[in-house]
Order: sequence, then structure tokens, then C-alpha cells
Amino acid sequence: MVHSYRMGLLGCGEAGQAIAQSLYAVSDQPVVGFDVRAVGKDAALDLSGKIGLQPVSERRHLASDADIIISVVTADNAVMAAEQLCPYLSEHHIFVDANSISPNTKKQIAQQVRATGASYVDMAIMAPIPPRGHKTPVLIAGPDKARLTPMLDMLGFDYDWRGEAIGEASLVKMLRSVLIKGVESLVCECVTAAQGQGLDTEILTSAGKTLGIEDMPGLADYVMERVARHGRRRAAELREVAKTLDELGLSNYLPTAIAVHQDMVADLNLAEHFSGNIPENRAVLATAMREGQHKTG
Repeated sequence: MVHSYRMGLLGCGEAGQAIAQSLYAVSDQPVVGFDVRAVGKDAALDLSGKIGLQPVSERRHLASDADIIISVVTADNAVMAAEQLCPYLSEHHIFVDANSISPNTKKQIAQQVRATGASYVDMAIMAPIPPRGHKTPVLIAGPDKARLTPMLDMLGFDYDWRGEAIGEASLVKMLRSVLIKGVESLVCECVTAAQGQGLDTEILTSAGKTLGIEDMPGLADYVMERVARHGRRRAAELREVAKTLDELGLSNYLPTAIAVHQDMVADLNLAEHFSGNIPENRAVLATAMREGQHKTG
């Protein structure tokens, strides 16, 4: 038994479920979770039987059953999700905002959360959550370091404090996403065309030599599956990246274009096409993406 903290999740998608499972593994206590998609007779998300997760059907139960609440919703829902939880927060809560949103959006949410008496923490997730769950490397910023550090250390979080100012952690995440999500879209669009001409392996191998990437074909398999599975979430994140660059007084052409591309892939409904089992296979995915574009075009 490692912890006496009552942990909660606002958002129980892939990231939330992985965090719950890993926290459960070190604490033997289930994590309380609320996700609006899992509520009601037309619920689109089934949380029954998820390891380490104790779903609740109302936000007030999340607040009453958890002291530390980690928010992992999509970027376009981050503000609303926090607003709807705020009526149930108080000074005994720590709200950990792990969403991929701009520094100014985090400051907006922080103002609302802190008005309830709760602490607000800016967390930036710096790698895919599965398979490490809560032990995935993160950056953290905010004025309440002393209050949160004991929990982070006790549960084995892999974290680095960026400073006391809210937005310092998310700024790193946003600027990094220009590169990471940009590479995903570049690879996806290149391979979708090249594979149809029988040129994908040749081009990827050549590009890998130029860029110093040993297994560029393997990277393409991986990122194309990620885009196919999480295009909508990534598009929302890239709109926050575009907002960040605009706030810095800089051009935001690339994140704007990447968001459009990721939305386009999401519109192809590849999860439905593959019955939920999206393959990590660039040839299969490129074919499906071409076919989908021809149908919608």
C-alpha cells in the first residue's frame, strides 16, 4: 500500500484509462473517473471492467470521492469540462490540468479553479501515455509545488518542475507539438501518396538516411496508426498550438494546416472502417486513406 491520496480523473479515454491502471498498480486503490461520454442511455464510451477505474456518473461524485483530479479531456473541451466541475471544487482539491492547450487557455482555467479555493497545476505530458501511464514524463508548473510534490514522489511520477508561473509547462508542449504533430502529418500525407505508387519504402528509407532516422518505415507504421486513431484530438491540440504562436506574435501557418489535415483523417472514420482495430501498418492505412479521400472528394 503506497498512498493515502484519493485520485480522480476528468476524462477517461485512452490516456485516462492508462493513468488509472498504472496508479492502481502502485496503490491498489481504484481511481475515480468521470467522462461525459460514458453517461446516459446513449453513452458512446463503455468504462465497465476497466482495470483500476471506478466510474461515476456525476461530476459531484468525482469531487466528493477524489482530492486530486487529473483532467485529460480533448483540447477543445478543456475549458468547458473545468467550468462544469468548478461548482463542486473546494480548498481541499488539487486540479491537475494535463490537457494539451495554450498557456493562455490554462491561465483562463486556472483563474476559475482557484476561485473555488482549489489548487491548480499546469501539467504537460511529453510522451504517449500508454504504456507508462502516470509514469510518463511530464512537465509541471504552478505556485503550489509544496502541496503537490509529496504525492508526485510517493506515486512515482516522472516529472520536472518548470517554475511557478502557470503556462510555463504548456508552452514547451505547444511548441514541441509543432514539430511532433507536424512530422506525423508530413509522414502520413507522403506515405498515402507514395504507397499508391509503390514508392513508400524507397522514399522512407532515403528520407531516413538523410534525417539520421534508422527505421523510418517503422516510424511511419507507428505515426499513421496514431493519426488514424487520434486525429480529432490532435486537430484540437494543433488549434491550441496555433493560438499559442499567435499569442507570441508569430506565424502559425503550419499548426493551422496540420489541424486541417488531422481533421480530414478523422473524418474518414478509420476506427469504424477497421472495427476499432486500427492496424500499425502503413500500407493498409495508406490504402484506406486514399479510398476514403476518393469517396469524400
